[in-house]
Amino acid sequence: MQDMFDPIKTYKYLLQRWWVIVIAAFIGGLFAYGFSFIKPEKYQAEAIFNASIDFTEVNFENLQGAGGEPLTFTQYDEDLALQVVQRMLLRTKNAAFQYAQSLDPSLDVITFNENQQIRRYHAIWYLRYRHQDPQTAQAIVNYWAEKGWEALQAAQQNGQAEEFVILDLVSKADLPQAPLYYNRNTLIIAGTTIGFLTGILAVDFSQRFGAKPKKAN
Repeated sequence: MQDMFDPIKTYKYLLQRWWVIVIAAFIGGLFAYGFSFIKPEKYQAEAIFNASIDFTEVNFENLQGAGGEPLTFTQYDEDLALQVVQRMLLRTKNAAFQYAQSLDPSLDVITFNENQQIRRYHAIWYLRYRHQDPQTAQAIVNYWAEKGWEALQAAQQNGQAEEFVILDLVSKADLPQAPLYYNRNTLIIAGTTIGFLTGILAVDFSQRFGAKPKKAN
């Protein structure tokens, strides 16, 4: 029958075997360092959209609920209106993927989805794509941004986007100058952390389930 878990005893045993944990952390970091040379770095291109509310165009007087009660324009309403950028970019996503495949025939939809990103920070929307070739990343983002911008303009003309939403394609993607993905330092930190935790588990396992000296009669 195994002894019950004793946290104080386990902590003292971990301190006694600190060198095992250090070695495991070092091996984990070394492995991650080597892996960083195998896994290719990627370049990230980025286009920027701006979406904001022109409150002078919001007809507050006629905002009414189902029962005729007056409504207020809440933060939720504002966020919902600004989501039109994301909706139109997602609507043109398939066209962007087909264009990306024409530049990189080996690209599949799973890899495309893993490397694309649509993010909002306040009034700014970022459209990003990562690829091993910086020119390919730039071309994909700019094509997608153009298609998205055309969709946004059409959405405002046909009423799919509120008239009081101010939209702008602030900037297209510049050519990335340095790889930003699969950062080597991040991989080393992750590998060291995994090695450290593995070392703790290994020491704890050996202390709890390892062979114990026989007691003298």
